[in-house]
Amino acid sequence: MPILAKSNGITLGEHVKDVLKALDKFLIEPELKEFVKKVIFYHDLGKVSYEFQKKVGGNVPEDGIPEVPHSFLSIAFIPENTLKEMGESLSRVFLSAVLYHHWRETYLDYLFGSKQENVRRAFKRLLEIGDRLVRMVKEEMKDLQDIECDIELNRPLCEYLSQNTIFDSGLVLPPYLISLLPSIILKELNLKDDVYKHYIFVLGTVMRADRFASCAEEIGKKELLERSDIEFKKDTLEVVENDLKQKYDKIWQSDVLEDIRGENTVLVAPTGAGKTEFALMWSRGKTIFTLPFQSATNMMYERVKKYFGEESVGLLHSDAAIHLFLTNFYRRDFEDREGEVLEIVEQSRFFSYPFVVATGDQIFPATLKYPGYEMIYSVMARSFLVIDEIQAYSPEAAAIIVKTVEDVRTLEGKFLIMTATLPGFIKDEVVRRTDLSEKNMKDVYDSIPQGRLRRNVLKLKDSSDPTGEALEFFEKGWKVLVVRNTVKKAVETYQKLAEKLGKDRVFLVHSRMTLEDRKGIEYVLENYRPGMNGESIILIATQVVEASMDIDFDILLTDVAPADSLVQRMGRIFRKREWIEDAPNTFIYIGKNKKELMNLIKGVYSEDIVLNTLKALSEEILGEEKDIKYLSKNQPFFMNELQKRRWVEKTYEKLHEESAYMKKFRETLDVLDSGYSSEKKHEAYRIFRRISSTSIIPENLKENLVEELKSVSSYLEFRQITARYLVDVPLYSVDKSLLEPLEIETENDQVLRWASTLYVLKGSKYEKGLGVFLKEK
Repeated sequence: MPILAKSNGITLGEHVKDVLKALDKFLIEPELKEFVKKVIFYHDLGKVSYEFQKKVGGNVPEDGIPEVPHSFLSIAFIPENTLKEMGESLSRVFLSAVLYHHWRETYLDYLFGSKQENVRRAFKRLLEIGDRLVRMVKEEMKDLQDIECDIELNRPLCEYLSQNTIFDSGLVLPPYLISLLPSIILKELNLKDDVYKHYIFVLGTVMRADRFASCAEEIGKKELLERSDIEFKKDTLEVVENDLKQKYDKIWQSDVLEDIRGENTVLVAPTGAGKTEFALMWSRGKTIFTLPFQSATNMMYERVKKYFGEESVGLLHSDAAIHLFLTNFYRRDFEDREGEVLEIVEQSRFFSYPFVVATGDQIFPATLKYPGYEMIYSVMARSFLVIDEIQAYSPEAAAIIVKTVEDVRTLEGKFLIMTATLPGFIKDEVVRRTDLSEKNMKDVYDSIPQGRLRRNVLKLKDSSDPTGEALEFFEKGWKVLVVRNTVKKAVETYQKLAEKLGKDRVFLVHSRMTLEDRKGIEYVLENYRPGMNGESIILIATQVVEASMDIDFDILLTDVAPADSLVQRMGRIFRKREWIEDAPNTFIYIGKNKKELMNLIKGVYSEDIVLNTLKALSEEILGEEKDIKYLSKNQPFFMNELQKRRWVEKTYEKLHEESAYMKKFRETLDVLDSGYSSEKKHEAYRIFRRISSTSIIPENLKENLVEELKSVSSYLEFRQITARYLVDVPLYSVDKSLLEPLEIETENDQVLRWASTLYVLKGSKYEKGLGVFLKEK
């Protein structure tokens, strides 16, 4: 009788073969692959139990084994001699990888809590009927004997565990949950320990192969098993360099990389200088490219594809499937691509592509060591991790990234931090934790042509409304970028300008719009990338334009903000061109008085950083600290790229250790250094993102959404539809009593389950092109 591994009819033998096929394509060391192969052979043998087979629809005799996780039973079928031959350290790694490959929160009960007795009873029962189960498993696995793994009941192990707990046995490594463990054991949970490091590589690789195979089985695409890890066979440096040679006489990236390619590196370079190309040329293998925001990630994905082709590049963020679908839709290239989109998303999730472009929140929460973090760590240990614009993250997130870099170095992976502005306290921590040499700290502001371009002439405005200047510059034929600190002010500015100029010349983009609306704007902005000659328009935006958004406007009108944010905004104009006029092209609005200034930053930025920004600006421009009013009344100031960088450095140098920003950064690092691990994956994500928003359905869109969901037949279709209705709103602005679950009419249980997480916000109203309007609390 067949032993089932899945409720969809996949047998145990078939599933193990699929996992091994996925593993076979992994680009890892042969020794590791051989070890993992044996773990995979045994990892699911415990599924032979009656309790498991009953859940998946199998038909085996009742065996009297109490319900315990199948992986707990799997270790009983590993022969005693097999473990003895490995030696103590390797056998602990082997048993731990089998035991923990499917971590569930309930495992804690079986290891430490009320269900330990179930485990003892299960092993006691195995001593009585285990031989029968061995015969069944051997029959199921008979086509896999070429792996040279035997199956027999490990009686000494069963005897011991029928009277003692698994954890007390000392046969396995501690689980991830550090808070439950005595300090003496914590020494084993150290990345510097070779045994624990090997355990991460083994368990992470098992998880990746197992989950990838399960995914291919579930979506009915077993051909994906041949593409579980795709190798890019060309030299990335040559590919990118050849492209750059067609545009530039001198390639600075090649010179800088001469003695540090593939080594841990920090690059500080002006915006628009070609940091992306530097990163792609720096890498020598699988590349994980991280950015702070989805919009920037989407643009970077399109950019990397142009160098290496769609078949080599993956996209990893929470709305990746919708981006891929909508991109094809806007380009009129979306016929019958649902299957292809799903493949890209799934292969990106398991890092199958040689290049994966991801938002930071998909990678860095692993540093909080949530259950299953080993999969990402095992990939990073053999990859080239690129971190773009680290200063754009919150202080807590920046601290987590610093710890990630330290861990990557310990695991012998490689990292590249690249940024236009690097606060000194972040630089100091990175250097201290990774022993980065002076040779690998590359500051190219003075040595490349882009660093000498005249791109910004500043004027501070004692006003808080940029509408008049925006109209004036538009009428002169300029492309105008207006950046407001809040959605409310951005919408107000848009409405004023759209009323005068029409909606075909004025555009708005911010976080509180549906994904479909944002994608429509991103499609328009493709005509405003460096080197493009788009028509004169006005774009009003929030902070979403700051990090790596590849646009090129002529005039910037921006609310006052921290220096690093302002420098990023300044980098969205005259990207690769020179401003030859004496008149200003960059206007910073600071208000008529301190009250107006505080109103511009309220709820967005801390007062101490913004005031430090203005003090540092005064010092950089005038050589001394001057009153804000003096700055706004004075003539325009030219700032070169080196001055911008010094401006940022001075701003953060003035932040004393007791400031709220620095306290958050230091406290987060202290917690991570103490060995913190998150009990749950979603908790780790929440800590990294510091989620202060939630997705809601505006009340006026509810009926249309309910109607559309009646005919949904696939998850991608469900996501495509909800992309037109879901909006992110800040939690502080939501009265939770106004949230009500979305009720839909369908007999499809899957759709009901997908929709069970959706909420309608009563009193909210969505207007296309503007975003959501909320009922005042």
